[in-house]
Amino acid sequence: MKNGTNDVKLDLEPNSKPYLLKRIISDGFDTVMIFVLFMALSALVFASPLANVYNTHYENYKKIQDSVKEEYGDDAAAITEKLNNDWTYRDEQFAANLHGYVLKLLAGFIAEAAVLLIIPLISRMRGTPGKLMTGLIPFNEKRQTKASRLTVFFRFLFIFIIDSAILYLFTGILTFLLVPVIRLMEMLFNKKNKTICDAVTGVMIIEKLSYNGIDMEEKS
Repeated sequence: MKNGTNDVKLDLEPNSKPYLLKRIISDGFDTVMIFVLFMALSALVFASPLANVYNTHYENYKKIQDSVKEEYGDDAAAITEKLNNDWTYRDEQFAANLHGYVLKLLAGFIAEAAVLLIIPLISRMRGTPGKLMTGLIPFNEKRQTKASRLTVFFRFLFIFIIDSAILYLFTGILTFLLVPVIRLMEMLFNKKNKTICDAVTGVMIIEKLSYNGIDMEEKS
């Protein structure tokens, strides 16, 4: 049917969610892609001039650590006590860890942007590689159409900040194992298999072929 502005408006039924296994495969594929890109980009970043400050602080605290070990030999308790009371050592170690975290965050941002932002923005169906492979798309329940570019952008920001930047600060590389498990637990606790990110951005993941008219461009 048409409204007063001659725009076509579709009356779609409640959406058909995919099998949970498809969601797991889709998210797993995306996670593996991000991890591979992250590892490759991390190696490049830490070998670039961007890592100069990190390398300086790292070398400084390692020199202090080595000198203390040389002084106290095999006395682990004395070494630990000496290093814990050495503020120069602790400051250098903190600075190295902080700069290392920022560099890894940069690599993670680029990797996640490629998989979760750039490809969905280019894709007509707004899907990540995993979703395109399994025939799934993010669907805006309120507007009854596929997710808009703005929605894709906010989904990326939410995932990067909550699932990556904050979690990685505490769990490091284990984040790549924890995130898929956390998302699976979130999906199991609601009938529509939504993650927190899905709920916050008003999106439901559906089968691409669930409804006629789903290929329509989103309305501005």
